[in-house]
Amino acid sequence: MEAAPRVGVPGALPSTPPASDAVRSVARAFKLLTLFTPDRPRATLTELAQHSDLAISTVSRLLATLESLQLVRRLETGAWGLGVRVLQLGAAARETFDLIGIAEPVLEKLNRATGENTNLAMRIDNESFTYVRQFMSRHPVRHATWVGKTQPLKGTANGAVLIGNIPHEGYVATHKTVEPEISAIAAPIYGPGSEVIASLSVTGPTYRMTERKVSRYAKLLVDGAARLSHALQADESGSKRARRINGDLQRKHEMS
Repeated sequence: MEAAPRVGVPGALPSTPPASDAVRSVARAFKLLTLFTPDRPRATLTELAQHSDLAISTVSRLLATLESLQLVRRLETGAWGLGVRVLQLGAAARETFDLIGIAEPVLEKLNRATGENTNLAMRIDNESFTYVRQFMSRHPVRHATWVGKTQPLKGTANGAVLIGNIPHEGYVATHKTVEPEISAIAAPIYGPGSEVIASLSVTGPTYRMTERKVSRYAKLLVDGAARLSHALQADESGSKRARRINGDLQRKHEMS
């Protein structure tokens, strides 16, 4: 039997998915994008499904939508990578991340002075943080890049600093925590209200981080963090933007 034609209601809007479904789709699409990292710049459909805990059919449909928006692209190998729109978004984001721009000269100077990785870290939530900028070591054996990766606050130098557990020396040093054989030294960056809004750190293989070097690097870090704190406190608008970055990181983490 032929189905009777549907009769439209004059002036009615076309049906749309419930808001909850739309939000879930956006969250899932964003989760797929966050699976691409410096250590995993490309991934197959199966890998994305495994890491996102989504059905392959769902991932395939989301990728098709993201591809149409140029947020992802299909590589010659058949795997997927980030698209050109992400590069544009990244460039635009860097223009608004005043803290990163202010910190880069300090990070670069520390990198030259220590020869080790120098990092700018920001808190995501009550349990984790991430690096938002990093200058890599010149040594062939070095700590891998962790920009964009979620790391625990507990048991880390950056984590201790970001939650305010800072000794009177003004810095925190840890050995063999998240990664075996890696040591870290971190110092706090303060905003106008004396709240810790970021962490400046040096990381490297423990065998190179002797007590003498830790002491010297710590002084450089404390001095660099103090200069960044002064710059942010003199520019309250820049500090507000830094706090907004923290909020953005938290929201993105919650969505993923």
